[in-house]
Amino acid sequence: MYELVSPVNTLAVLKYTGHLLLVFSGVLLVPVLAALFFGESAAALIYGSSALIIAGIGALIQKILPDFELELKEALILAAITFPLCSLVSAVPMALSTGMPFLDAYFECVSSLTTTGLSLSPPSPSKLFFFTRSWLQWIGGIGIIVLVLGILIRPGTTAFRLYRVNFGESRIRPSVVATARTLGTVYFILTLLSLSLLLLSGMPLYDAVCHTLSAISTGGFSTQADSIGAYEGFLIPFLITVSFVMGAISFSLYPEVLRDPVILIRDPQVRYMSGLFLLGTALFAFTLSGGAEGFELLHTLPDAAFQTISALTGTGFSTIDIAPLSDASKGFLSAIMCIGGSIGSTTGGIKLFRLIVIVQLIRLVFYRFFLPREAITPLKVKSNVVDPEEVYRIMTYVLLYSVVLAFSAFIFMLYGINSADAIFETSSALATAGLSAGVTNPGIPSLLKLVLCADMLLGRVEIIPLFILLLPRTWFERSSKTGEKKAIKHTD
Repeated sequence: MYELVSPVNTLAVLKYTGHLLLVFSGVLLVPVLAALFFGESAAALIYGSSALIIAGIGALIQKILPDFELELKEALILAAITFPLCSLVSAVPMALSTGMPFLDAYFECVSSLTTTGLSLSPPSPSKLFFFTRSWLQWIGGIGIIVLVLGILIRPGTTAFRLYRVNFGESRIRPSVVATARTLGTVYFILTLLSLSLLLLSGMPLYDAVCHTLSAISTGGFSTQADSIGAYEGFLIPFLITVSFVMGAISFSLYPEVLRDPVILIRDPQVRYMSGLFLLGTALFAFTLSGGAEGFELLHTLPDAAFQTISALTGTGFSTIDIAPLSDASKGFLSAIMCIGGSIGSTTGGIKLFRLIVIVQLIRLVFYRFFLPREAITPLKVKSNVVDPEEVYRIMTYVLLYSVVLAFSAFIFMLYGINSADAIFETSSALATAGLSAGVTNPGIPSLLKLVLCADMLLGRVEIIPLFILLLPRTWFERSSKTGEKKAIKHTD
């Protein structure tokens, strides 16, 4: 934070925004090919023109501005800008090609790139519309910064700082660029594996492609109005669960699992996810059955298991209608959505690692009552000591997360939405989960759409970078005249 005493270098941020636009113009070329395949030539022209304009702007920015080494604060600002800007860029061709109001198209693109899955889709969506939003979810899942690192940025200080603000300091290769490329390769392999599973389940090719892109990114967009509930039988829900669970596990773990599969079981985040899934399934089944026992409780288990893991991983696929559920069921799902999956995965929410740290911190507080005051008791996760500075950041993040959630839900309540639905909808947006109690629809007031957009962006970028983006001190030099006058008087 001390770096922010001096403002960021705006030209440096703009320079790397040019890199970002160049890469994202390539992302928009895929819907062009899809539009040509589906025979939507007008949409292909719109997306193609948009891609060329964005590429031209990006190339012009890069040519005009000199090279800069990014400071950490500038990398942080770039991370905060990425998702709102790319959502804005992709909303233009979506609005023009579908006839959607621009705010609805922007909402849809924010929901896609943040891998949320809440939707304001038009009445009769085309195949291109379904594919495009699933494609944007897949891109948002791996992270646009990973694409920039893997394609345009050379190894060095700038690459390290871009990587650090998005993924932390842990890496699985000597350089962060090599790490980014490895993570991209893992993501691509998991996508192919997921697609193979869904094709083997008997899902049609088009549906399999769209659901694969949404599942591995834990996004949750479906080609069906009833989501996964539209498919009969046990196999498709089971295999798509495998897909989004793969996306909810830290990607950095997969190369290690190839060397030693037992590492997957030993990973504390995976173990917590498994425990929460088992406990959560039992609790949610109990709320679904209305407290009944025996056969009725067992009858709810398949839906309870699917919905619990879908909410926990922040995916948002569903096999049941959420709207008529009891307040107890909605409250449970709201809580478990806020937890999220592993750090280093495609999920949102508070994340399992932070939950583990908080649990260990609570245990440590209790243990301290039985130990001498001079005893040294470091906070550990597995065998790793958690730095006090990291604990400070985690507690700050959880507090900010809670404040944003409470404030967002309060705004929904002001519009007459009951508290259970207000908390559920805003929890879903902030956790980038995408489950809906029926509140999110094209007819809701524009302010509520903007609140959900803000929640989705805050949940994906993890709050602090976006807050720093809005601080005046980030962009403007703080006036020091008052301080100088005081210093002169003190000298006199």
